[in-house]
Amino acid sequence: MPDSIKHRELPEGILLCFKFLEWPSTGNVDSLESHQGNVLIKEMAGLWYGEVNPKILTPKFEKPRLWVNGNELSVSFSHTRKAISAAMSQNHTVGCDMEFISREVSSSLVKRIQHPHEENSLYTTISPVRIWTLKEAGLKMIGTGLRKPMNGVRIFQETQHLFVVEFHDGKRAKICSFKNEEHWISICFQK
Repeated sequence: MPDSIKHRELPEGILLCFKFLEWPSTGNVDSLESHQGNVLIKEMAGLWYGEVNPKILTPKFEKPRLWVNGNELSVSFSHTRKAISAAMSQNHTVGCDMEFISREVSSSLVKRIQHPHEENSLYTTISPVRIWTLKEAGLKMIGTGLRKPMNGVRIFQETQHLFVVEFHDGKRAKICSFKNEEHWISICFQK
């Protein structure tokens, strides 16, 4: 059973769940990750919407799509070796990313993901792995994931847990980012 997570910076109508995983010792990692994401999304649809047989479509290189009671909901999931999280909403488009807090991000990678107009102070006050989750959550929300470069995404901090992301086309969205069970979880959302 997944744990439901609430955060004061996450708007009403966005469901967020977290669950620890046990991975089998064999199998294709990509298909196992996709399978675990689908399982969590189905559990969430059953628990919160009473849908016993939600329709999930997970096209390769695209954001998963979910239909509950005939209505399409926005969904996104992320995982580490030990856990998975997922966001779901009827009235917001969502993107979810999660990484271990202890994950190291090299300085050369930080240089590659930094937007040319981002404040340098952002990178001295916020851990690089958290910035990674902010940017990837944004890219997942717009449906491209890492097929678009992270340095095309600009981050602004509003509060300790709330950020604004600006995409290459000038459109903006909000991101709620916080620690949970040794992970940074970032949820990008837009009405």
